[in-house]
Amino acid sequence: MVTIRGVVASKQLVYDPTGVRYIKIDIIEEKELPGPVAAFSAQDEQAAQLMREVMPLVTQIVRSLPFGGGKIAVPRVTLWLTDEELEVFGDVDVGDTVALYVENGEVKLKPES
Repeated sequence: MVTIRGVVASKQLVYDPTGVRYIKIDIIEEKELPGPVAAFSAQDEQAAQLMREVMPLVTQIVRSLPFGGGKIAVPRVTLWLTDEELEVFGDVDVGDTVALYVENGEVKLKPES
């Protein structure tokens, strides 16, 4: 079984062309940004040692930048639910955590408390 923990990123009220009302729920997974990759290869031991000393500092600076604190949002699931289906699913709001379970070709998604 595969388990993915996601966060509700948006919740919108939309209508299809026939006028049926749906609630669109976008779920994302937050992942850590990979550390910076050296753009060059070390030619000698002195350069390699310098890179080993500098890379932790560069990584810390990149993670402290204001565009997400070292995390990226990866879209995982979009649900289109009617009002009745939302009642069965359980009402979720932006920022809520949900669990996605995948096993034997079956997908289950449920809100976490």
